[in-house]
Amino acid sequence: MMNPVRLLVACLLFLLTLVVPLTSFAELTETEVSESLICYACPGEPLNIDRCSGGDQMRSAISKMLGEGKSKPQILAYFVSQFGDSILTTVPKKGFNLVAYLGPILGLLIGIPVAIWVIRRWSSAGRRPSAATTPEGSSRPLDAETRQQIETELSKLDEED
Repeated sequence: MMNPVRLLVACLLFLLTLVVPLTSFAELTETEVSESLICYACPGEPLNIDRCSGGDQMRSAISKMLGEGKSKPQILAYFVSQFGDSILTTVPKKGFNLVAYLGPILGLLIGIPVAIWVIRRWSSAGRRPSAATTPEGSSRPLDAETRQQIETELSKLDEED
């Protein structure tokens, strides 16, 4: 059987593990909410960094809503209804805003195969034999008419000199 002192210590440790996460959970939630918002008085500055009076008002409103038991999405929805989507630190993943998330991915999915195709075409163009040479690399024999035309042109050039 267990010693009563050890049993008491075990119970206290168990209760301590239950109490500590609950208190840090409320602080963590407030921090998470403030990290997701931008101060309305200082555009572009996250609320968790901002130290102006407007930020203080927003943080007190967050604390009040947390005290009322509201969740992070409910608090964020309240601020969005007051100030619009620009109050959020990240763009909501819905509607036209999806272009910001999907555009680069689609660009890569389309661009990489096109780039590979173009590079292969360019590299194979240097390896293809030209029309004037045979596969062995020697020139094709000229027909009589082409040979006669070359001779005529060369003789005209010699006469001009």
